[in-house]
Amino acid sequence: MTDTELPYNIHDANSVVEYAFELIGKTLREAANVDEIADPKRRKGSLGNAIEYYYFHMDPNSRSAPDFEEVGIELKVTPRKLTKKGERVAKERLVISMINYMDVVNEEFETSSLMHKADDMLLIFYLYDKDKDPLDYDIEIVARWGIPDEDLPIIKKDWETVVNKVRAGLAHELSGSDTLYLEACTKSSNSSVRREQPFSDIPAKPRAWAFKASYMTNVAAGLDEGMQSIERKQGEEEASLFDLVRERFAPYFGQTEQELAETFGYAREGKRPPKNLCALITKKILGVTEDAKIAEFEKAGIQTKTLRLQKNGRPKEAVSFPYFDYCELVETPFEESDLHEQLSTRFMFVLFRESEEEPGVYRLADIAFWQMPDADLEEAQACYEEMQRRVRDGHAEDSVKSSENRCCHVRPHGRNAQDTNMTPYGVPVIKKCFWLNQAYLKDEIEKITQNRS
Repeated sequence: MTDTELPYNIHDANSVVEYAFELIGKTLREAANVDEIADPKRRKGSLGNAIEYYYFHMDPNSRSAPDFEEVGIELKVTPRKLTKKGERVAKERLVISMINYMDVVNEEFETSSLMHKADDMLLIFYLYDKDKDPLDYDIEIVARWGIPDEDLPIIKKDWETVVNKVRAGLAHELSGSDTLYLEACTKSSNSSVRREQPFSDIPAKPRAWAFKASYMTNVAAGLDEGMQSIERKQGEEEASLFDLVRERFAPYFGQTEQELAETFGYAREGKRPPKNLCALITKKILGVTEDAKIAEFEKAGIQTKTLRLQKNGRPKEAVSFPYFDYCELVETPFEESDLHEQLSTRFMFVLFRESEEEPGVYRLADIAFWQMPDADLEEAQACYEEMQRRVRDGHAEDSVKSSENRCCHVRPHGRNAQDTNMTPYGVPVIKKCFWLNQAYLKDEIEKITQNRS
């Protein structure tokens, strides 16, 4: 189809966007009068390619230039899904472009190949439904979007973290846990594929620039709705999120949790403190109102969690996740599991250390941002799949012990022996969940603090 035959003016950005808006509330079947697309369920991105081809009448390509090159707009089609609570969240990260290790080391952020594509995008969000043909997915949001000014400092820092690793000859050590909003995600259908890097003889996995799923959830939600950003003082414009947060927490180091509760008005005589005390205190310290969400934490998918460290640095308690359903466990691959999603979350650990002078008294000592490294996710996957095998074999009562896996274990999480869940064989077994090992957490926290010093 020639430019003059297109149903929009390819040389006019407003015409492109207005034509895209006509997709809202429709399916591709309705919008383009198409009955079939190739490999709709097997090939990732097939719906996006189909929208390019059948609706915008473009041949899908992998060029470095934006899709609508004449007006400098990049087209991205991305799914959302419904959680068990009925909330809409991004189903996956949004991949922008491949990283060329040989070229990226010579780029500057503002003029980088990433910004060439991500600075002006036409985003199309659809609602994923495993029971539907992709042609019948509902298209819910169409928006012209660019990186908001308030997000640029963190995204620039993420970009520099990745590029500096490549410049140091460490492209083979890149991990999604390195960054907050933007990541260098693995991008190859064959896990054995490797690429040359400029400052090391060690080949590295192919990777692409991508916005994390947590960030895309908030892009779709409108970014600002019900959220407040941490106010930056003069001179803090370029500060990393960790440095900014730690600066706010520092005046309270040395206080016990009870003293913090009293400081911020959450201590009630004769009553237990609220279960979300850590999150409430964090908001107070960061200057965010109680009923608002912390914008930077929402976009980076950061969850706050209190961790009490004994004198030897070992956490007093292991970190647990919600209980799993035995039937769901055996049917769900690790990559699609709740555990994978939980372990891909970045945590802000609020660290209380046991006092040397007062045994049993824990005082606020530090904060640590942590996300399970990619290499350790493979260890967690082994724990998941071993528990999956035991349930499948009719031994759901046989938990994976901490001695069997370096990172994770399984143990009961029910209120009592009667708090059970049904196995695939119709046998009730006490509810269980996955836990992070205390020894593993001790090592991870020590790595963070040692790397900072």
